[in-house]
Amino acid sequence: MNPPDESSAAWAALAAHRDDLVGTHLRDLVGDADRIGLLTLEVADLRLDLSRQPLTATTVDLLVDLATEREVGRFVERMLSGEPVNSTEGRPALHTALRAPRDTTIEVGGADVVAAVHENLERMAYLARRIRSGEMVGATGTPIDSVVALGVGGSHLGPAMVSEALADLAHPEVELRFSSNLDGTDLVDALRGLDPVSTLVVVSSKSFTTAETLIAASGARAWLADGVGSDGVGRHLVAVTGAPDRAGQWGVSPEMIFPVPQWVGGRFSLASATGLALMVSIGPESFGELLGGMRAVDEHLAGTPFAANGPVMLGLLDVWHRSFLEADSLAVVPYSSRLTRFPSFLQQLMMESLGKRVTAEGSPVGVPTGGVVWGAPGTDGQHAIFQYLHQGTGSVPCDLIGFMRPGHDPGGAHHDMLVANLLAQAEALAVGHTPEEAEAEGTPPELVPHRTMPGNRPSTVILAPELSPSVLGQLIALYEHRTVVAAALWGINPFDQWGVELGKTLARHFGRWMEAEPADDGTPGPGARDGSISDLIGYYRRLRDRGDG
Repeated sequence: MNPPDESSAAWAALAAHRDDLVGTHLRDLVGDADRIGLLTLEVADLRLDLSRQPLTATTVDLLVDLATEREVGRFVERMLSGEPVNSTEGRPALHTALRAPRDTTIEVGGADVVAAVHENLERMAYLARRIRSGEMVGATGTPIDSVVALGVGGSHLGPAMVSEALADLAHPEVELRFSSNLDGTDLVDALRGLDPVSTLVVVSSKSFTTAETLIAASGARAWLADGVGSDGVGRHLVAVTGAPDRAGQWGVSPEMIFPVPQWVGGRFSLASATGLALMVSIGPESFGELLGGMRAVDEHLAGTPFAANGPVMLGLLDVWHRSFLEADSLAVVPYSSRLTRFPSFLQQLMMESLGKRVTAEGSPVGVPTGGVVWGAPGTDGQHAIFQYLHQGTGSVPCDLIGFMRPGHDPGGAHHDMLVANLLAQAEALAVGHTPEEAEAEGTPPELVPHRTMPGNRPSTVILAPELSPSVLGQLIALYEHRTVVAAALWGINPFDQWGVELGKTLARHFGRWMEAEPADDGTPGPGARDGSISDLIGYYRRLRDRGDG
């Protein structure tokens, strides 16, 4: 797909429309009752309110024209059918097949991938039920009651986020812990207080070469061996990988290897065996409800006209903000303490997918693409980041996510005020607080500038009945698909991440250099093109070896 530019009729029309909107304030728009019907979308159980976005009926029409011109519908069809939309790696991107109904047929290379998906889900459920029932025992005959999940990136962020979000569904007698950071402290903390004889370690790495994960896995394997002996370690190891041969060579028994298909990327892999440890914790039934929620949004994406299609409109909105209105970030604020990790999960999903400067064909995109994704749970965020949102010099689009029914509401005093805060922030961001309003409140003249909020800060309100497995699955799929839609509009490949690889390659070179003798002439060592790196590594080695650093 060619890069978008003003030679396109739809792109040029939007650019002209943007110029026409200059000077239009959200304060002037939100009072229009007709906006509610136009800019309220229903996606399964989710209600999306876009009425506090810089959109008019004309904007919506022009954005839909852009989606049509950029053939977003065709791209979605190709993705859902298993065509190789991951062009740089020559692969499909079939994360939707991971939650497809059993009677669906999607063929890749002549094989029905959906049948294989459900076979793997059944294997996962069998293991999960054995652990949850106390039937599965380790090398010493002790029931497994702890699961430690090792992984990084997509192998970690999704399962850890969902585990925290659905903590109320966790099995009370099975502890789930995660370790993702190469810092050895992270692994020590994850293993602290556990007994190797009752612990299962799940190693998640699609390639089974991820250095961060395998170093941690080696440390965990040594810890297991100290407790159950070298011969018994295999009873305590599970591999989730797209490279079963490597996992087997590393010492994982074949029956404890769960495949991750090559046609799914890490940040889209939650519904695969990547979610195995999560399934153990919340149970196969709740995991199935999570997949069902994702499936509902998949079906909405495939079958809903653009103007009423939640993921499509959000993807269009992201392009509108980034490429036309020059917004360089998106704040995500879930009004639920259980969703504290949700912004971090979205950081990888959206920034790794949309942080691209060339199209799928390798041409410069020519317009700004994906911005920074950040956020914090409300109301914590209100006392941390919202000052910037209200009175900072830039305008940051914001997603405010809330639930109508609480998970917990001690004394009945919490949830109404929580939702009230969400709605208050939505209005305050849009409308602001004028100097005249500040003066009318009796604000001293010298403080009026400080008490003035410009408003005109856009937000999307996303509401759902409750934070259930199904609703969480819907939220995840909603953001997955808005990301894919934005990528299609920009003509970029959202399924690769070549920018991640350079640093990893250099780290391997530098890792070997840590143990090598430095060059006498002070020239850079293996892989280094920056002379200061030699100096820094030398400094590190001196303090490390002296032991006083």
